[in-house]
Amino acid sequence: MNRRLRSLCLAAAAVATTITAVTAGAGTAAAGTLSCKPVANIFTMQADGDLWNYRHAGPSNGAFSWAGARQVGWGWGGKTFAGPNGWLFNITTGGELRRLRYNGTGWDTMPGGGQFQTIGWGWQSYVETANRGRITVDADGSIYTLEGDRLRWWSFVQESGLWAPGSGRVLDVGWSRFDQITASGGGGLQARDGSGVLHRFRYHRDTERFVTHDMGAAGWTNHSRLFSAGGDVYYAVRPDTGQLVWNRYDEQVGSGQWQTGGTVIGSDWGTDVDITATTNDCAVDGLRTPAPALVYSEMRTQAVVLTPASGDLHLLSYGSDQITDTRSVGTGRDTRVVVGNSSGLSAPVFDDEAATATIGTTDRDSGDIKLVTLENGQWQPPLILKGAMETKPAVVHRSDGTLALYALGNRFYGSERRGLVFVREQLPSGDFLAWREFGDVTKSYAGPLEVVSGGDETTILVRAEDGTTEWFRHTPGTLPARKGALTGVGDIFTLTGDGQGGVLLVGFYLVNGKEQVGLRREKADRSGFEETWEAVGGEMPYGAHYARIGAQVLPNGSVAVVALDDDRMVMVTSSKAVGGRDFHPWARVAPNDNQGLGAPGLALTRSGDLAVGAVGGGTYRLWRASVSPDPALPLQFSGGPIG
Repeated sequence: MNRRLRSLCLAAAAVATTITAVTAGAGTAAAGTLSCKPVANIFTMQADGDLWNYRHAGPSNGAFSWAGARQVGWGWGGKTFAGPNGWLFNITTGGELRRLRYNGTGWDTMPGGGQFQTIGWGWQSYVETANRGRITVDADGSIYTLEGDRLRWWSFVQESGLWAPGSGRVLDVGWSRFDQITASGGGGLQARDGSGVLHRFRYHRDTERFVTHDMGAAGWTNHSRLFSAGGDVYYAVRPDTGQLVWNRYDEQVGSGQWQTGGTVIGSDWGTDVDITATTNDCAVDGLRTPAPALVYSEMRTQAVVLTPASGDLHLLSYGSDQITDTRSVGTGRDTRVVVGNSSGLSAPVFDDEAATATIGTTDRDSGDIKLVTLENGQWQPPLILKGAMETKPAVVHRSDGTLALYALGNRFYGSERRGLVFVREQLPSGDFLAWREFGDVTKSYAGPLEVVSGGDETTILVRAEDGTTEWFRHTPGTLPARKGALTGVGDIFTLTGDGQGGVLLVGFYLVNGKEQVGLRREKADRSGFEETWEAVGGEMPYGAHYARIGAQVLPNGSVAVVALDDDRMVMVTSSKAVGGRDFHPWARVAPNDNQGLGAPGLALTRSGDLAVGAVGGGTYRLWRASVSPDPALPLQFSGGPIG
């Protein structure tokens, strides 16, 4: 349509329309509260280079009501798309990414005196016809791009004039099936697949989580040039008729629902090169959000024996909300704080090629997950991976050198606070994908969460609030798959391999009224775990102390287990054969030198010895045992206090 004719038609419609602010709740589905400004500002870049601003006066309900139009630019080319608060972005054919701001009557003056500011280079691929729909901006000003199968996030900070830390990072993979993305609100995304079907995602930038991930086919198709004014209010052009249509999406109704099949609000919109809208002219409240983290200091702590490639032995411990590292130095010891204001301490993972060891913890205030790495004998500054989690993470190192993290967090469902379990994977490039939840959405998980990794397969067990323990399998590039639920498992357990490619669940069970340590084996067909507990090392005379347990596959294929007895002395046992059910009797690691200690940890040294460590009463103890090639020989330890 000729721009003058369209302008006249819109002006005529505006004469008969009363333009008022839309109050909260107007024109919404039951779950969300929508509020819109009096008009939604739509910008079109036409083939002759003219830029027009059209003001839709019915954004809350799709009314055929317009408040006029005006030409606001000349000589535009490349690719144009809008952000919040009047900001527009233009990518030139040479690849410059420019930003400008339309203030309602004219263009702001940018630093340097011009009307635009160049904030990036090398963006020319989005000018190409096939890629024009692969870039979008949300109500927070975050830019999302599709590059091959990867979804990336960017943010330019107006105050500093710099890109935010982490800009360009990969949020998710597997997006090559989509040819267009459209943002709405804070992190809401509609992704269109090759058949024209829309899929709903929502990313929460403050916690770096996907709150919603691919809610499936949403049902509104047969459109092009999808764009949004925010608040999940969308506009699109019907390619066959050139009609402009309005719609609204509600992610909280079923698996997501469109309010209409598309309400026609204009015609002759099919010839524009770009159509876009200010992304915060509408907003919706009431969407599910991550709950503020309630991080508690871990009460059931366990010493961690760290055996980096350097060959030194480090004994890590957690207390008073901080992680400390103790090692022997000459005739004394050196103890230093690794990281403070933390909750808990994960088992370490090692990268032998880089000669590093990494542990995970959670910030007590924010719930941010932190990875801390020991390199060349020095602890490096933490890598912050956000999350708003409520427990320490579990960390695994996979065969391709990447990490995967698992943790428990919360989310509000209305007023209900529900515990969820999350995963975050690292790519070979080093990027960490966004956190994603997994598990039974009808359950609330409370922990503990334990993992064991064998090559590229990780087995995960996590306790739910209903007392069941659910288990999952995870392979790189997939979401952990729920395999079933176990009963009769308490709230202290650990996982280890069995030396033959299977998994052992080690925990507590009652024998004659006393806590004893037992195990449940993975079934031969890998369909689950045995239903009954099998004694480990026989009975401890006075029972086991209900504290964390350590378990480790040894170089000879047997399995060692350490625990505390009722006197809080460190006890050890190991299986007598590879895959065998018979264990050596429990024995004290050091009969006269380990009473009143905390839960022990164990690890293999670089020479293949087994190291056991424990902390208690202001003392730090390490013991070592050589591992015989013959599992029938019991472990014999030496060592004692450090320093």
